[in-house]
Amino acid sequence: MLNTWIQSHIKTLAVLFSFLIPFYGNLLQAQSITNAMWNFSFEPPKGWKYQKDMNGVMLGHDTVPGLILLFPHELKTMQALSVEMRKGLSEDEGYLQLKGKLHKIGKNGFVGDYTGIYQMQEVKAKGYGTLSAHGGGVIVIGMSTPQAYSKQLVAAGNAIIKSVRYKKINKSNMTQYFVGKWSTYTKYSETHIYFYSNGTYKNSSSSSYGNSDSSMGVTWGTAGNNNNRGRWQVEGNMKGGQITLIGNNGTSSYIDYKIQGPKMYFNGTLYGFSSP
Repeated sequence: MLNTWIQSHIKTLAVLFSFLIPFYGNLLQAQSITNAMWNFSFEPPKGWKYQKDMNGVMLGHDTVPGLILLFPHELKTMQALSVEMRKGLSEDEGYLQLKGKLHKIGKNGFVGDYTGIYQMQEVKAKGYGTLSAHGGGVIVIGMSTPQAYSKQLVAAGNAIIKSVRYKKINKSNMTQYFVGKWSTYTKYSETHIYFYSNGTYKNSSSSSYGNSDSSMGVTWGTAGNNNNRGRWQVEGNMKGGQITLIGNNGTSSYIDYKIQGPKMYFNGTLYGFSSP
């Protein structure tokens, strides 16, 4: 779980640890953060900015070195959460291992200190994990080099985990579940599907080379842009199903969707949810 999230952000993390400085750039200002795929929301501390995708959130500060990672998990019990947190992280770029014991926080979580190596540099971290009463939950990791590790970083991690609020997802209302913008990207192209609550949709794609995706009702031209509109409906559950698209020209196309934990696949392609 932890390995998968960090691997998906490996390039960004490499940059952060290469410079060992607070990170700047095109990050969003802090606000209440959630995602249609998650069963929780949280409030970043003042001054912390973030980048978000369907897999989780990465937070940074203009003056506090290090970064904070937050991502959902699908564990069902406190015992399973404890086992997961004791494992730490082990992947090609480095590892994090638990130093000492896990400590209970509240009735539904654990916290522990971690040390390790990343990008051939020593790192220090504090990890948190909590469990929702409905199953699933969140893991938070604040880390930096030992020299840059600070009370401000720890305080931010503490504030984030305390601000987490869980909710029960209504699994019977699949239409509302899909309402929003879904996106996928390749090196030369991008596709966005907007599902609106009034039953209409818009499909927008652009590409710098010729390609086509008949399953989405989209044809891309060289350096072209295409838009399709119509109505949509969904049949299925929280594991998978099918979305029917009926274009304004009367043609129909279909999207087979599959949900794997926090990840959504449309016709086998991973899509991210970015806005309601």
